[in-house]
Amino acid sequence: MNALLWALQASLVLILLPAAATRAVSYDFAKKRMAWVAAVPRSLLLFISAAEILGAIGLVLPGLARVALQLTPLAALGLGLIQVMAFLFHTSRHEPRNAGANLVLLAALVFVAVGRLVVSP
Repeated sequence: MNALLWALQASLVLILLPAAATRAVSYDFAKKRMAWVAAVPRSLLLFISAAEILGAIGLVLPGLARVALQLTPLAALGLGLIQVMAFLFHTSRHEPRNAGANLVLLAALVFVAVGRLVVSP
């Protein structure tokens, strides 16, 4: 179970970190690639991106450093909250593909949070 959780955590980092970094660093590029980016104030987009970057780091760094391991499930729950809000946002914009992706990410993040809290802390 521990190996499965690590694989899922690494996968989530590889999904979340590049997207968040792109939105934070290259706003114009992100606007061209993701239609919803233009609908969000840039300051909010930067805040969301920073939260996702920190959350992604929190999914793996505590386990790698073997310090403050309780931060991993908290990072997963925080990222899960972002996915819930993103799901509501994309649903309101009639973007089912994005909303579906948010649900898949949410399920993976909940799995990691429960796994790291209960099954394999």
